[in-house]
Amino acid sequence: MIDYRMSYLINRVQRVGYTIQEISEITGLSTEAVIDQLGKLNEQLQRFSYAQICWEEDKIYFTKQVSDKWLELHFGVQETEIFYSEHERQALLYLLTFIAEEDLSVYHYQEFFRVSKNTILADIKKLRFYLAKQQITLEYSRKTGFYLLGREAQIRIQAHQMISKLVASIPGKWGLKKGLMKYSKIFEADVRSYLFETIKASELVIVPSRIEETIYFMAYVLRRTKRHSFRLDGHAEAILKELNAFSASQRFLAQFPEMVTIENEQGYFALILMTITQGEIRDTALEFLLECASQIIHEMERLAAVEFKAYRKLLLDLFYHLVPAFFRIKYHFALANVLTEEIKEQYGELFTLTKTALHPLEVLIGKKIPDEEVGYFTILFGGEIGNQRELNRVIRYKALVLCPSGISSSLIMQSELKELFPTIDFSLTTTVDQLESISESDYDVIFSSVPLDTSKKNYLVNPIMSQLEKNNLIRSVQEDLLIPGIVVPSIDEIIETLLPYIELKRGVTKEKMYRILNRKMIKKLKVKEDEKPMLSELLTTEMIQLTDKKLTWEEAIAYAAQPLKNKGKITEDYIEAMIQKVKDYGAFIHIGKGIALPHARPEDGVKQLGMSLLKVEEPVLLLDDPKHDITIFICLAAVDNEMHLKALASLTKILSNKENLEKLLTAKDQATIIQLLKEGESL
Repeated sequence: MIDYRMSYLINRVQRVGYTIQEISEITGLSTEAVIDQLGKLNEQLQRFSYAQICWEEDKIYFTKQVSDKWLELHFGVQETEIFYSEHERQALLYLLTFIAEEDLSVYHYQEFFRVSKNTILADIKKLRFYLAKQQITLEYSRKTGFYLLGREAQIRIQAHQMISKLVASIPGKWGLKKGLMKYSKIFEADVRSYLFETIKASELVIVPSRIEETIYFMAYVLRRTKRHSFRLDGHAEAILKELNAFSASQRFLAQFPEMVTIENEQGYFALILMTITQGEIRDTALEFLLECASQIIHEMERLAAVEFKAYRKLLLDLFYHLVPAFFRIKYHFALANVLTEEIKEQYGELFTLTKTALHPLEVLIGKKIPDEEVGYFTILFGGEIGNQRELNRVIRYKALVLCPSGISSSLIMQSELKELFPTIDFSLTTTVDQLESISESDYDVIFSSVPLDTSKKNYLVNPIMSQLEKNNLIRSVQEDLLIPGIVVPSIDEIIETLLPYIELKRGVTKEKMYRILNRKMIKKLKVKEDEKPMLSELLTTEMIQLTDKKLTWEEAIAYAAQPLKNKGKITEDYIEAMIQKVKDYGAFIHIGKGIALPHARPEDGVKQLGMSLLKVEEPVLLLDDPKHDITIFICLAAVDNEMHLKALASLTKILSNKENLEKLLTAKDQATIIQLLKEGESL
């Protein structure tokens, strides 16, 4: 694409020549960048058979077509090739109405989309039906044309949701730019430039993957403020006033005095900034979120029976992510996360545990956490669990991991790469700016989720890869860097190797075999998932006990662990370690609803993965505390931080189902307990 700053030239008078230096001053680009951009502009003009830029002596002259066809030149696509989907048309129709400064009619919509009157009428009908569910109406009067009616906060949130989806496609972004250019050819460029200046001056750390949607949302809200001002409630604004983002909002809005009353909108724009700003530990007003992050980590440790060794680092990483998530969830700013379903499929058990561990955040906000947000927290924890694996590695290459989608995606990407390439030493970077500040002598190769223009060897990868993508990446890296190990053969090589030794059935061709193998390899990674035993596979009849004996809490833990010891899965030392953990750290093993999960570290005496269950007739008071009355003890002997997670995820689902939980707590025999465990696995 042509750099957005070149748009400052399209407002200039035609037939006036400019020197390279003058263009540099107008656009803010370096002279080298200006020359490069002029070359790209001429290439696009030539490709579309438009009159090219003229060079006379040391002056450059721009033709009228540079202004008239700016969108085509910017995107490298002619308008006749832009086709909006039905959903894109309806979203843009809403946004055009959202910023309308004139009386809008059906004709205006027709002209914008280049479609028939019937198409627009059908879009309006469907849009009205959708908006009614959001308590918004699209009204029309002969005097004022089309306009939106409803709570201003809800009208803006709906605009944000639509923009978030539109920025994902070229037609969507084209429509967003075109909508703004109806009023000013350089307004979007101004918003973009002033926002970047504000971020830099205020030292805000922005999640790069959210910046594009935020620029457009700010631009559309700014245009709306000319006729529809809005102020947050006093409580929300009081919280925001304590934050760095509030002064940043004032600084930004000061650039648009003709459009906005700063006092009215400063809180709202501070809120927008907070939804994309990583937490700042120095902001004392955010200490409540630091405490919440700590509670979430302890919940995760309790539910997943893991101990995070790098606690402080995880606390800060979680806090950085929690801050924008808190403001997004609390104020209904939807997060478009295309990885959610993939995360659920590949990290299902961790997703379940994370969703439960986020209970402190739910209490703080007073509402359920959307799955899209749970997904990002899941990969944050998944990355940390993966990073805790102790590998005896011989470091041969140094690699950078670049993933601008945020720290959560970066961590999971780094973790997956470490598992694939144990002989590479990986360092994490989350922005292209960070990459530019690192000396090339400090790394040999780059793994990036975005395309890069670099002289270093680099691989383009998804934060979460399918098995086929992993296979192809392993092959490429091994071929390029000669890393010792088994090279994963390609599908072609597998088929060519097998063909001399097999006889194909009638109707089966080499191409058919290729398609079948390809489908098998494209299936999401399930091998590791399948290796993890289910709850019912661990808690078999011989591992379940019921007793009417009156026991102390120490006796109950020892009694519950006996089947594990009898099977040689743990030593006596492990039983003592589980009891000592409770004495040292309190009733952390109480995971709620009368169920306790005693466990210790693998090195304390675990020989093999296992679980055992004891149900007592008379509740046992953990640490002799009436607040911790336990009916069921489930002893866990974990060999690492991951193999037991599927089983614990099933247990968490059972705890979340009141009916199944009640049946479990009142069960009278082993068969009933096993049946309930199996039912819990299918929830």
